[in-house]
Amino acid sequence: MRTAVSALLVIAALLLAAIAGPSLWLQRNVVDGPGFTKLAGPLGSNSEFQEGLSALAADHVTGSLDLSPQLNELAGAIITSAARSLHTDPGYEAAWTKTLQRSHELTFNAAGNQNVQGDLKLDIAPLVELVAANVSANLGVPLPTPKDVVISVDQPKVAQALPLTTKLGGWSGWMVFIAVDLLVLGMIVARRHALTLILGGAGLAAVALLWLLGSGWVESALVGMAVGPEVAQQFGIQLGALARASWQGGITVTFVIAAVMMAAGGAALMLKRRRTT
Repeated sequence: MRTAVSALLVIAALLLAAIAGPSLWLQRNVVDGPGFTKLAGPLGSNSEFQEGLSALAADHVTGSLDLSPQLNELAGAIITSAARSLHTDPGYEAAWTKTLQRSHELTFNAAGNQNVQGDLKLDIAPLVELVAANVSANLGVPLPTPKDVVISVDQPKVAQALPLTTKLGGWSGWMVFIAVDLLVLGMIVARRHALTLILGGAGLAAVALLWLLGSGWVESALVGMAVGPEVAQQFGIQLGALARASWQGGITVTFVIAAVMMAAGGAALMLKRRRTT
């Protein structure tokens, strides 16, 4: 009876851990604003993504001008040139970080509103301000800079996943806590503690392997879900690669824990056999 109960507890712990691990990663790297900013930060240095951002910023700065057609064309060329060199500006990193922070807040506010379909929101006002400041310095004419430059990127599949992502992230701490408690309880109830520890470690290694295989699928899914403008597609492609790389750390740690559990169980089993011989 104790063996059956122990097995059920360990299996339940492993099944819950399989969900809890990715959920905890989602909470720390997607739902949490600072975590998302850190995850997506390297996107700002990606050359292909920079081109899309530069074009967006240039379009909005040019659109805010109220000049004659001839002057507007000249100013547009200057603005485009300034936007293309945006990533070399000393203030670019701070502007990109602020863009991520504001965009994350807008997107998740929309996702939590039942009356909104969940369009992804991109607020590039900090980048527009940076371009406008550089052009103003070169022309000697102050350019108007709007407080918000919000772009709605129609990503229905991503938008549909955001509410579930938020819920899973919110439950992640409890799921990890319960999974650990179930595993410990299973070890306590077991008649053969060493063998249960070995099998529990092997099961945890299987969970980590499942995560490893699933990380490639998640990256492909993010790439496939990104549709619409080129900048949106690049965001999905590059963010998928960053997410997969970020998740590797958690997978590696889980493999190490599993190996320690199996090694400890094996050592305890050998020690018990020596005592009985």
